Amino acid sequence: MGNIFSRNVGWKIASIVIAFFVWFAIVQVEDPYITKDFKNIPVKVLNERVITSKNQYINFIEGQYVDVTLGGKRKIIERFNKEDIIATVDMQYLSFTDTLVIDIKTNNEAITVVKKSPNDMRITRENIKSEIRQITYEFEGNPKESYIHLDPIITPNTVEIEGAESKMAQVKEVKVTFGIDGATNDVTSVGKIRLLDKNGNEISDIDKSIEEVNYQVPIRKLKKVNVLIKTTGSLPSGYKLTGSEVNPNKVTLIGEETAIDKINNLVLQVPLNNVTADVNKEIDLATVLPVGVSRYQNTNMVTVKLNVDKVQEKDVVILTHDISIDRLPENLNISIVNTEDIKVKFRGIQEDLNRITVYSLNPTINLNNLEEGIHEVTLGITYPRSVELVTEIPKVIIELTNQDQGVADDIQDNTGDMGEDTISDEPVDDTTVNN
Repeated sequence: MGNIFSRNVGWKIASIVIAFFVWFAIVQVEDPYITKDFKNIPVKVLNERVITSKNQYINFIEGQYVDVTLGGKRKIIERFNKEDIIATVDMQYLSFTDTLVIDIKTNNEAITVVKKSPNDMRITRENIKSEIRQITYEFEGNPKESYIHLDPIITPNTVEIEGAESKMAQVKEVKVTFGIDGATNDVTSVGKIRLLDKNGNEISDIDKSIEEVNYQVPIRKLKKVNVLIKTTGSLPSGYKLTGSEVNPNKVTLIGEETAIDKINNLVLQVPLNNVTADVNKEIDLATVLPVGVSRYQNTNMVTVKLNVDKVQEKDVVILTHDISIDRLPENLNISIVNTEDIKVKFRGIQEDLNRITVYSLNPTINLNNLEEGIHEVTLGITYPRSVELVTEIPKVIIELTNQDQGVADDIQDNTGDMGEDTISDEPVDDTTVNN
């Protein structure tokens, strides 16, 4: 038995060595060593507080991502994923040139790092600055026609921001956008805070104490209405209200829709008791406006003016030759029996009384359908409606006779020449009084 193991020992050892190399060759062919590239591996920063605790901010220049080439057996490499690679830098080992060696580790010791790019992470450092900034706003869209927005209520209205000095210097404004397109009621929502540079571009890499704010945008309705004057009471005897005006006579109101829809006109009551002169005073519209409604873009004050004049009297004497004859029947002559002067008295304000003359009164008697004989006829006169005839309407006694009895020379027919003064420029609203 012993001779079996001791015979041909050299050949047996050689056979074992040959068998090993054959096996090794087969293994290498079946599971060779290969390499594989992995792109954009994020680099994790360790011990960042080493820098930030000094109130410094880290600006990453290069090396936030790294490309890695790994080597190993094909069966291992092919099953290897990007997530199995851990790339880190440690701020404790920051060099004086502000660079850090990127360390690559895997969860398999059989895998080696063949190459990495970049090899180092490069950073810069600068002081951290913090500020409390007022939040500004802008509107997106517009309320519905005839509606308007008021200033919004923002809660909170400030935010603390913190970042590198160079970044902070770029912040022009802190802004929130409020959407109000087509709104007819108050808009309540949440708005995102944005940090903008001078060109309106959003800035990143700055910390904010809050990311959003609550806001409410009041929406109010606009309406244009007339302002009217209503007088109350009476002027003292002997005075007359000759005019009134309010300035402005139209105003635009703003307020809650439910309240403003009930308003058609604004009526200002002005008392006349004990008023003996012109009135010029301001009245606050708040006295007639409901709660929550006011005048838009102006004060609530309007100016009311009343024109008050003292009533005067004026006597006008009408002579017989001032009387015009209208429609004198054919073949008849006329003579006035009562030849005394006719006096008429008017009452009104001085301006209107000054307009009254004998010629403006155009005294006329109408003889239509009268026959021969003595008649009492009403003297027709024309005067402004703004004055009052105090005396009774004048009467004239005339006598109509046959033309054979002569013609009264002291009476002018209305077809005769009355002269230029007979042409009146009185307004068409004059009152004519006749039979």
